[in-house]
Amino acid sequence: MDSPIKETAFIESVIEATKNVFSMMAGMDVENRGISREDKTKADVTGIIGLSNDSVKGSIAISFPDKVGRKAVSNMLSLKEEEITEEDLKDGIGEITNMIAGELNNRIGNIFRLSLPSVITGKDHIISFSNKGLPILFQFKIKEDEEFYLLSTFEEK
Repeated sequence: MDSPIKETAFIESVIEATKNVFSMMAGMDVENRGISREDKTKADVTGIIGLSNDSVKGSIAISFPDKVGRKAVSNMLSLKEEEITEEDLKDGIGEITNMIAGELNNRIGNIFRLSLPSVITGKDHIISFSNKGLPILFQFKIKEDEEFYLLSTFEEK
């Protein structure tokens, strides 16, 4: 990652921001299972947000299986999972994406401008960023069988 922040600090900040948002907003304990240099992920619902400054641009995508995304949103809204509508799901995932990106930015010194989040839904869709940046794929788990992914990539302008 070519920016004023070191990659290790960025990685630690992503992990801590993700844990904190899930704990505070959804009452869920999240554990990082590791990172890789994979440049794509598959999911059912994904929130994407852009981050940029004068020298660096990039994106973060947070991708969930439908069950995990619905569980997080239902916890946030204090509703039963079966009460979550498609609109609730999209709004909730967009808000989770925005909060993680905002907390990440705060942790690394507010060096980025954030775009509005976008949400993509569709069974087993693939998210892959096509820029020249080096990808970092974070794997998180909520329970042994419930995982989600955060994919980030940044490049110089």
